[in-house]
Amino acid sequence: MKKEKSQDNIGRFFRATTEEKLKQDMKSSDIIFMAQYSGLSSVQMTSLRNSLRLVKSRVFVTKNTLINRALKSSNIEGVSQFVKGPTAVIFSCEDISAISKSLVKFAKENPALSLNGAFFGNRILEKKDIESIAALPSKDELRAQVVMSIKSPLAGLVFTLQGALNKLVIVLNQIKDKKS
Repeated sequence: MKKEKSQDNIGRFFRATTEEKLKQDMKSSDIIFMAQYSGLSSVQMTSLRNSLRLVKSRVFVTKNTLINRALKSSNIEGVSQFVKGPTAVIFSCEDISAISKSLVKFAKENPALSLNGAFFGNRILEKKDIESIAALPSKDELRAQVVMSIKSPLAGLVFTLQGALNKLVIVLNQIKDKKS
């Protein structure tokens, strides 16, 4: 009887610390994805964790009741509809495009992973929204496009001025040749 009581206390402690950890992660994250992972092997799950680590994200797996309690106490509403079956919660404060690309790519390679939805900036995102975001260029790609669009007219001006300067040098050389 004593052994059962101590195990129950340990279980309560574990659930409480897990729920607190979930709440902290939910409050500190900009993006929260919900995905079903039923059928993923441990090797595939490790691969998912590694691919998300590259985009500075984390995967958290726990009981759905704890996820729902943490969502409720964090005042995140509407996301609990995505918590069904074995659910993995993915947290990040990074570029949503990069994380979406990583998740969508992994889900295509591993059909056992199913993206249910996400919470981003007080907005609920469905699976189709996540796939649309994944199709967008990342922040770095957008910055590169802006730099190229600014650089392009300047490069054209430099080449035009350089051509005019070359013509001037040619004309001056011809005048010099005529005089000598």
